[in-house]
Amino acid sequence: MRMILGRARLAGAAAVLLAAVAVAPAASPPGRATPAAAARTASATTADARFELASRTDPGRPMRWLACKPIEYRINPTDMPAGLEPTVRHAMSVLQRQTGVRFRYAGHTRHTFTSTTHAATPTVYIAFTSRRRAAGQTFGGPGGEIGVGGPAGSWAVSGGRTTEAITYGRVLLSSRFRGPATGGGASWQALILHEVGHALNLAHRGGARTIMHPVLSGATPAQYTPAEVHALRKVLQTSRCDYAAWSRL
Repeated sequence: MRMILGRARLAGAAAVLLAAVAVAPAASPPGRATPAAAARTASATTADARFELASRTDPGRPMRWLACKPIEYRINPTDMPAGLEPTVRHAMSVLQRQTGVRFRYAGHTRHTFTSTTHAATPTVYIAFTSRRRAAGQTFGGPGGEIGVGGPAGSWAVSGGRTTEAITYGRVLLSSRFRGPATGGGASWQALILHEVGHALNLAHRGGARTIMHPVLSGATPAQYTPAEVHALRKVLQTSRCDYAAWSRL
């Protein structure tokens, strides 16, 4: 199994094999951000700057999710800010509406960001932390993260045939983050869409007016751009899904 993480951070240094989202204050000059109100991001280390987890059999394409049936998502409510669950569900409904892929809310879970087991169907796990240190990251404050996300992929060889797919995705959000619940800009909705994008296998791509751009600003939209939707559809397989083979991964 391979895991690649994308992370959101407050002003700090970059990290190899990590992608991040940043928050930039509107008053800051272009290309600059103040530590108190801004976040810096790490660059995604990828083959083509579009996908984080390459196919084992064809490095020119991404590893994919089986999406012929609804992809489940579950929320670990520990440390979740009060009243935020509807925002998470709203963000996932935006993702569903834009991609045409069904994402089904499957309730609460005890699954944590560091858990290595997963459900019997492809699942995105969304969790929160109020801790300063969690999952090997420093959250909150200058130099700290505001979110981490990424996919886990597996493969198996049987009878000379290789089966590979993403088995689950995971997101960990800092409950210390402060922003409006919905809409664009430096909001919870934009942060959730960004980190779920990482969990679905997207890396940083595009300019300031995209969800997956490494800096959240006043220009950040409230939904994915057409180019990002195109990328999401590349990693979400909606035909000829072999769930029996997936279950053996």
